[in-house]
Amino acid sequence: MTPVAPAIVVDMGGTTTRIALFGDERILDVIRFATPKHPAGAPAIERHLDRIAAEVSQLRHAHPDCGADEVGVAVGATIDTAGCVRNASTLWGEAHAGFDLRSALRARLPWADLVLCNDIAAAAWRYQELGRFALITVSTGVAVKVFDDALPFAAKLLAGTDGLGGEIGHVRVDTGRRADMAAPSSGADDDDGWCECGNEGDLCSYCSGPATVRAAVRRARRFPAQWRDSVLHSLCDGRPERITSHLLSDASRSGDAFTMQILNEATRPLAGMILQTSALLGLRQFVIMGGFAHGVGQPWFASLRANLRDLLPGGGWFTGWTGTDAEALMLPSAADDNDSLIGMARFLTARRLQVRELRKPTGQSRAVVRQVSRPSCGREQFAARVIYAGICGTDLQILRGERGCEPGVLGHECVAEVVEVGQDIHGLTAGQLITVNPNHPHDEHDKIGHNQPGIMRDVAIWDQHMIDRGQVISLPGERSAEWVLAEPLACAVRSLRGGHEDWTGRRVLVIGAGVSGLLHVLLARRWRARRVLLANRGAARLSAASARGLLADRDCVVLDAGWRASLETATAGSPVDDVIVAVSGTAGSSLVESLWPFLADGATVYLYGGFPPDAVIHAPGAQLPVQPIRSRGERRTVDLPGGRSCTLTGSRGTGADEFRTACELLSEGVPGEPRFGTLISHIVSLDAAPAVLDELSVTGCVDGHPALRVIVDLTLRDRSIRRIQPADLAGAGASG
Repeated sequence: MTPVAPAIVVDMGGTTTRIALFGDERILDVIRFATPKHPAGAPAIERHLDRIAAEVSQLRHAHPDCGADEVGVAVGATIDTAGCVRNASTLWGEAHAGFDLRSALRARLPWADLVLCNDIAAAAWRYQELGRFALITVSTGVAVKVFDDALPFAAKLLAGTDGLGGEIGHVRVDTGRRADMAAPSSGADDDDGWCECGNEGDLCSYCSGPATVRAAVRRARRFPAQWRDSVLHSLCDGRPERITSHLLSDASRSGDAFTMQILNEATRPLAGMILQTSALLGLRQFVIMGGFAHGVGQPWFASLRANLRDLLPGGGWFTGWTGTDAEALMLPSAADDNDSLIGMARFLTARRLQVRELRKPTGQSRAVVRQVSRPSCGREQFAARVIYAGICGTDLQILRGERGCEPGVLGHECVAEVVEVGQDIHGLTAGQLITVNPNHPHDEHDKIGHNQPGIMRDVAIWDQHMIDRGQVISLPGERSAEWVLAEPLACAVRSLRGGHEDWTGRRVLVIGAGVSGLLHVLLARRWRARRVLLANRGAARLSAASARGLLADRDCVVLDAGWRASLETATAGSPVDDVIVAVSGTAGSSLVESLWPFLADGATVYLYGGFPPDAVIHAPGAQLPVQPIRSRGERRTVDLPGGRSCTLTGSRGTGADEFRTACELLSEGVPGEPRFGTLISHIVSLDAAPAVLDELSVTGCVDGHPALRVIVDLTLRDRSIRRIQPADLAGAGASG
């Protein structure tokens, strides 16, 4: 058994809520209190959550050395993976569908790494050593979870993608009843079985603890003679309304025939469900837990075994089975009522051994978050925990299938912390903050996030060769989301240095208002260009750049039908000295060809983005392939009308020297100039990233707002999306 690290675990049961500190394979401290019920309604729920938060905080304060920042909450309700309640009728007495339990708890416990799941899903982890089994609870409600330890972590519990499944107690077993019949408002004598969720005739209507008590009341009133002769009659002073599960337990242990008949009728639908599930999934083990089943105890289990024997069919899956085989299907859980607490603690331990990755399935235009086993670190390898990752236009092109790359894991911009180094690693130590250059310096086709797995994962394993090639760059200072911009800024540094070192007094036109274009804008301004203009096909990004103080409205040009006149106005008729083409897609060549009249004699045109591999520029009297200019650093002179000339240059990727310059630029603030971190528009969690990528790839927006650089914060364990305003980035930029 894997040792269980200390954790605070909560069991929100239908009768009792328990909060425990769990460590060293045992409960170290526990608090219990009654779970509130309807009709107290929403205020009672708020008090319930306030009490949970207060007790959790007190428990953490009482054990300061345990380091328990994880809080696992097992919820006795139908709850999805987002922490949203679908039905809490057996927990709070009302459905409360749509209640965001995760957010409600996070508001009360902001320090906690919260993990929420259904209580039976949590409890199943206590019995993981059984391998493949079903766990059934019979308590306030009835539910089942199927566990298969041979499956990957995320699939061990059979459920839908939203984490739902197993709420079999709300499936009608009496199919002759009308679907629209609601639960009676009172336990009248003629009421048949009903469930708190509103159903009549479902499994809970017959098998749950409350349903069995109601059945006993009905039987006492319908069969007065048998009732008077029963032990249960004596225990209740002859008053059926006084029947409780505790008295049923006392009466059944005396062998009372009246009570045993009630238990036999209550367990029979459950026996049928067990046999059906056994045949359906080929299961041979069903662990039975729950306060009612264990509260009544041996007589209840004896009734279930008898029904399993009686209902055992022949043929098919059951060919050759005996009554003993049928009885062996059922295995009582530990009778300590700690299943959900211990199971949640073991789930948290198993979760720590898993890591997430944002994966693009091959050939598909979508991304999914997968959980995989934490990778091991070899002698010549090091492990880095990714803290921040950037979503760039290349990632979106790969996602849409506009590039043939299939990296599996997306992304190539990151901030990471070295958490483990192999014994033969040199030049790096645990605890260092790093970023990586995704470009192999000797092979332009070997790129992280292109043909190699990317960085959008909790833990990346790299090797000594990465260090030796200068692809691992140490970051100064504290961790900050702004450092994600080191890679695209280094690319911009290489781009502008490819023309000349001195930008003082030059007129610059940047085409493309994506992050790459805006980095060129900021860099040219930082390097003392006289005037920097920005042109873009759409006005929304220009407005976003202006709103963030990156440049003034008068310096923005929309590339619409009248763009030539707009550019003439913006430049006051003066030619431009430098043009940087940093657009997405394939429009780069046509844009360059339209700009010849606006270039000063001796101007430089930088071919940065918007050029497919076979792109050609039609210059006056020549056709120039773009690939050699960008990939090999060739410089081509173009003769222009009027005796003018210009130089075409370009670049792809970046190197260690440019990374060092980029880090210096990110570290230094210049009075009166925006920080590069101003380009960060959103910070999202990894779990939110698939939906964010979908929206970005279609609209360029996040939650309907135009996006610049979107940062994935891998320390977040939710589906959060945070819009970053310029004021949020004052001083040191967006930091974690």
